[in-house]
Amino acid sequence: MSLRAAIRTPAGRVALAVAALGWAAQPLHAQEAPAVAGAPASAAAAVATLAPPVDPAEAGRKIYVASCQRCHGLRLATNGIGFDLRTFPAHDKARFLRSVTNGKGAMPAWGATLKPAQMDLIWAYIGSVNGWPVDPPVGSPADVAVTLPVASR
Repeated sequence: MSLRAAIRTPAGRVALAVAALGWAAQPLHAQEAPAVAGAPASAAAAVATLAPPVDPAEAGRKIYVASCQRCHGLRLATNGIGFDLRTFPAHDKARFLRSVTNGKGAMPAWGATLKPAQMDLIWAYIGSVNGWPVDPPVGSPADVAVTLPVASR
């Protein structure tokens, strides 16, 4: 049966769909791809070499929105629940990291949820809103861009 004839019948379309899904459902590593000289050996290496540079403040904003905004407010303007991060001193990053990691007062500890590189990105976001110079993030892009943390509340 030709491809044109198969497309014209419902059973033919189903058979084509199954055949297409069977090929597409194979894991990427199961498909043999020819090696290319100079190409990264793994998918992670390919992503790392092709990924655009991460803007620390924008990446930090995304994490802040997912993890911090409900208490610390939009663009750091507190809604009365959390500390007003617009007043946080630029020279006291160690205090920020300690508070985020271990919690402080009513603030829960985020050390088990956020990676150090993610905390650095939140710090970069706070600095961008407050007009501070941006520090580069600690860790590799894979440490930073894996997933957004799930709020523990």
